[in-house]
Amino acid sequence: MFNVLNDWKKTVSAALLAGLLLPASLAGAAASPETNAAPSVAGNAAGGPESSVVQHDSLKPEAGQAALEATAKKKKVLVIGLDGTRPDALQAANAVNLDALAANGAYSWTTKANSNYTWSATGWSTIHTGVWYQKHGVKDNTWAGSKFGQYPSLMKRAELYNPALSTASIVHWGPINDKLVEGIDLEKTVATDAEVVSDTVNLLKTGNPDFLFLHFDDIDHAGHTYGFSPKVSQYTKAIEGVDAQIGTILDAVKARSTYVQEDWLILVSTDHGGKGTSHGGSSSEETTIFLIASGESTVKGQLTGATYQADVMVTALKHLGVPISSSWNLDGRAVGLIQ
Repeated sequence: MFNVLNDWKKTVSAALLAGLLLPASLAGAAASPETNAAPSVAGNAAGGPESSVVQHDSLKPEAGQAALEATAKKKKVLVIGLDGTRPDALQAANAVNLDALAANGAYSWTTKANSNYTWSATGWSTIHTGVWYQKHGVKDNTWAGSKFGQYPSLMKRAELYNPALSTASIVHWGPINDKLVEGIDLEKTVATDAEVVSDTVNLLKTGNPDFLFLHFDDIDHAGHTYGFSPKVSQYTKAIEGVDAQIGTILDAVKARSTYVQEDWLILVSTDHGGKGTSHGGSSSEETTIFLIASGESTVKGQLTGATYQADVMVTALKHLGVPISSSWNLDGRAVGLIQ
């Protein structure tokens, strides 16, 4: 039931994504596993309903004619976070856009999240900082003990390295922007997944983002209400609903007037899985997640080496040409990219 990409899915996927993503051929690196796991601690799971925006600087305008005529394509990254999405349920769902991204890139259905403390704050902190909870310090949704001064979001590190980059975070769950992301051009918190889509499409039409993070929350809501399982139709339907929204965003990427001069890396992953109607523990259902890296600069096919939650943003920085300093003491590595 959960075999990777049936033949019919490959056919549909290739048709849907024709012209958006090109296949590549080589393999990427794997990351080191997390160590020193500790017992689980409970935390809150809900995000705030209010919509808010923090505009630090105006987003950079569209590239000029000189940039359009440049021989090398402009590297860009879109990171899509699907809160509370189990990989087996993703494979069971009719998620044609996500299937297409996987078929035209590198993917793993056995990526590992934190070995414990599988809460949203913990998972998104690991994705953004590139280190496990033992370093970033976030063990539950209170965000107590965070060490983002020492281990900041890698979006901030990208801005510090190259302030000319246009960086943005558009999220449904507000604490990601309120507690974790800082030092970037645009932070926007909205009240629905639909608003994540509309604001992202508008930004892709009117702005020129280089490094964009999106967070969708409806799948996690369905898991908490009905159950995190591929056998729960409401849960798989929620995945299909967000998948359709992702399709709208991918269409907006492809419709950009500068698209042929751009090399988009699209990364998709999640903060945790789930068991029953909850998460936070160390079961395989909670700690097994997925990672998709899609685009013309990625390898094609299932990743054979181990992949980890901490790899996501490190991969983004590698694509953008941001050098990784050993002084950052990261746990993640770039995966799925042509070397």
